[in-house]
Amino acid sequence: MFWKQRQTFLNPKYKGLGLWAMPNILLFQYIIPSFSPLADLIMFFGILSGNGGKILTYYLIFLLVDASLALTAFVMQREKLSGLLYIIPQRFGYRWLMYIVLFRSLRKALKGEMQSWGFLKRTGNVKEIAAS
Repeated sequence: MFWKQRQTFLNPKYKGLGLWAMPNILLFQYIIPSFSPLADLIMFFGILSGNGGKILTYYLIFLLVDASLALTAFVMQREKLSGLLYIIPQRFGYRWLMYIVLFRSLRKALKGEMQSWGFLKRTGNVKEIAAS
């Protein structure tokens, strides 16, 4: 989305989109996530260097803050608290999957390729389900 609309970036003609939303997208959807894998590697090497206790303490604090913010959001939205269990695979697995998507999309954008949704072949063989 950012690459396709890059002409709006910092363009006063587009007001909030160009001056606020696009810089926000660039920073929080591209720049910061691009450095997150590096932070994970630095943390890993820090543990190997003998600073595991300090790193573990800070990481546990981070996880507690992360979980408390998620808990607050779940309570405010009146969601089932059992959904909070998804934070664990998100923190350790899904995040890395999103890094792959991010780096692939950046590579395509830098090569000048546009990403598309693809095509869905319609077959017309879906049966109507009776409304209950």
